Amino acid sequence: MDKFGYVYIMTNKNKTTLYIGVTNNLLRRIYEHKNHLLKGSFTDKYNLEYCIYYEEFAYFDLAINREKELKKWNRQKKENLINKKNPEWKELVTDKGFVRENKQIPRFARNDEQQVGNMGLEGGGKAATFQSPSLNDIVVIPNGTQCSEESLKNKEKQQ
Repeated sequence: MDKFGYVYIMTNKNKTTLYIGVTNNLLRRIYEHKNHLLKGSFTDKYNLEYCIYYEEFAYFDLAINREKELKKWNRQKKENLINKKNPEWKELVTDKGFVRENKQIPRFARNDEQQVGNMGLEGGGKAATFQSPSLNDIVVIPNGTQCSEESLKNKEKQQ
């Protein structure tokens, strides 16, 4: 089974520059951006440390396709997309977890809000029900990763 993926948008303190990226581990990637671990990269050069938008996909190839689509958009269209989900352009993800109403949410949190730990991005975790701060309809696939029903439907249409 393919790994799931994320498309995300980063910006700087003054919100003057946008960066669109794709990853299979959003928290690790945000950590890399915030700590400027990729010296000389676009995000390092323009101090892009704030994740203001992200989408989650059941399959990594869907995330890559979405990243390519978004990168072709003009600035106004990207801003409109961000504004629909995050009109104040608040930071949604840090290297410590997802942010909701000024609270950090652990990377994987059960419905009863008890942390269950990292289920492993390479699979092998037990199936469980998870919540995501930006998605209402979460489906759990056998390796314990989470995805939206919409992502699954899109993948099924492609096959």
